[in-house]
Amino acid sequence: MAEELVDVRAEKFDERGCEPMLLFWYPEVGDHVEEGQDLCEIETAKAAFVIAASATGTLVEICVREGEPVGSEQLLGRLRTD
Repeated sequence: MAEELVDVRAEKFDERGCEPMLLFWYPEVGDHVEEGQDLCEIETAKAAFVIAASATGTLVEICVREGEPVGSEQLLGRLRTD
């Protein structure tokens, strides 16, 4: 099976009246992750939620750093599948 890049995206949410923020990444670039594993946490004015890996692979890129704002469905990072 060929390697493939998989986008890690924020969930779709209503951005009016809030400024969602990426709180922290659990793995670092280069770390192996399993499908379903927690990758990062985002906080809105109403709640905090976790983005989980949609595939097993290696975290190869972080596009939004800790403490930066997050837009609805924004690209957060990328995984390379095994």
